[in-house]
Amino acid sequence: MTDKPRPVLIAGPHRSGADGDPRPMAADLARRETAARPVLAAGHLPVTGARPALPVRRDVAEIPRRTPQEAR
Repeated sequence: MTDKPRPVLIAGPHRSGADGDPRPMAADLARRETAARPVLAAGHLPVTGARPALPVRRDVAEIPRRTPQEAR
C-alpha cells in the first residue's frame, strides 16, 4: 500500500431507471456524494461516476468565464 492520495471512482446509477425524472437522478447523486465523504476524509480524491463535473455543476454559474482570446 501507499500513502499517496489516489483518485477513487464512486460509481452508481445516474440516469438508469430515472426515465428523465430529475428527482431520482438527484437522489442517486446524493448517495454517491455521501459515499465519497469518507474517501475524501481518508485523503483521496473521490470521483462520483463517469462524469466528474457533476459535483461542481451547481457552482458553474459563479465561475468567471473568459473567451479563448482572453485566456492567452
